[in-house]
Amino acid sequence: MNATYKRFAPVALALGLAGLVFAAGAALIQRQFTVYVQASLVVGLLGLALAMLLNPAAVQVWLQGRQARYGGNVAVMAVALLGILILINYLSVRNPLRWDWSEGQQNTLAPETLEALKQLPQPVQAVAFYSTSFANARQTAETLLEQYRVASAGQFTYAFHDPVGEPTVARQYDVTRDGTVVIVMGDQHEEVQFATEDQVTGALIRLAHPTSRTIYFLTGHGEHAIDSTEDAGLSRVADLLKRQNYTLLPLNLAITSTVPADARAIVIAGPSVPVTPAEVDVIQGYTDRGGALIVLLDSRIQFQGDLTAPEPLADYLAAAWSVQAPNDVIIDFSNGITNQPLFPTDFAYGDSVITSRLQGIKTVFPVARGLIIPAEGTALPNLTFTSLVQAAPDAWGETNFDSLNTNPAFDAADNPPPLNLGVAVENTATKARLVVFGDSDFASNAFADQGANANLLANSVNWATVEETLINLTPKTPTTRTLALSNALTVNVIFFVVVVILPLAVLVLGGVVWFQRRRHV
Repeated sequence: MNATYKRFAPVALALGLAGLVFAAGAALIQRQFTVYVQASLVVGLLGLALAMLLNPAAVQVWLQGRQARYGGNVAVMAVALLGILILINYLSVRNPLRWDWSEGQQNTLAPETLEALKQLPQPVQAVAFYSTSFANARQTAETLLEQYRVASAGQFTYAFHDPVGEPTVARQYDVTRDGTVVIVMGDQHEEVQFATEDQVTGALIRLAHPTSRTIYFLTGHGEHAIDSTEDAGLSRVADLLKRQNYTLLPLNLAITSTVPADARAIVIAGPSVPVTPAEVDVIQGYTDRGGALIVLLDSRIQFQGDLTAPEPLADYLAAAWSVQAPNDVIIDFSNGITNQPLFPTDFAYGDSVITSRLQGIKTVFPVARGLIIPAEGTALPNLTFTSLVQAAPDAWGETNFDSLNTNPAFDAADNPPPLNLGVAVENTATKARLVVFGDSDFASNAFADQGANANLLANSVNWATVEETLINLTPKTPTTRTLALSNALTVNVIFFVVVVILPLAVLVLGGVVWFQRRRHV
């Protein structure tokens, strides 16, 4: 090979080594033998082959040298080590074993989940939709779903899709929100809003043990319509509930005087005229038998007709549930939408499963009335109260509606803070459950996608229908371990040893080894 071609041998060698390094790096990062890995590997091998063809004499000299002998030994050892690693990896894949050494078994599924996986009547697939903007949430979800897969003995599988890059797949499962997981069993499926163990296991149990989950929405008083796609409709929230396998039906108590036997809950979504006393009596009879009720009660300035007329539904909430809904509208200058003091947002969420996963996500309540729960020891017996959404500490309930068009200010006639925007109540004797919000527009199509508005109502329905107690996972309390350094001297000693002594010791030992080798050369 003449010198003209020889001078290209180092270039080919560098190209080959670069290709191999890139192939190894891509394989480690992607953990798949992708097209990029294959192409880089081909480029690397061709580069090395071309370098040897362009300068075979250099290859021969290198093979006859001492470095080649040492290199050959190293290569043999490397190949042996690689073979051992491949064999161990093969055996571990064929016989997967996991050990959870964390305190409290934080990385192990609860016994109830393991039992639910054993009782699956047929294979289940979790179809998860996470875009690149939800990368951290996807990693958490993938870790959880992998635990389900390993523990299911082949009954549980999962797949991830990008709802932005794969809109056809998202439409196939009616997915409209990023970070959604759909649990599929046969021809049934259920949408999970948050990839947590309790929600995934709850979906598995509901799919394995299907029951009637019918919710009735009261009609006849100007309520928001569940099938309306207009701004005032509830079609967005209705779609969310339907994807959780709820059946939504209208209920007109002016036509029938009974609540259907399959009703899991009644929803009263913003009546614009008062519910009649006769209808309230029917509703009370239903809750006295342990039924669930969700009430979205607007401020009376949104009512049609006389604003001072009796309001039987509010009177019932006060008399039977000890929840006061005074005739006011919340004014919030500090925590409301900018330049919209009549649009308060959540100041704080209460300690409830309804709001536990909404922390840090805003909700807005356009033109809301305040809700007041009794002080401890003053309520009716057998009632337990939870404030779901609290208004700001300086928000008040304005009772002078004429001042809303000028400059409302708090005075003695108004309802003072603290006020609630949402309240949950349970009767421990009858097992009846009630959720009340001082606004209905927050769930309408115009505002459902604002922060956690839609999820707030869906979670309320799940709690009221006792769906959240289908699975009661064994709690795991993580233990936080912290290193408390007592004084500055201890900190300085640790710093000196780690930053100075240990690196210096490595340098000294390296120098000694180098010097000893030089003496014996």
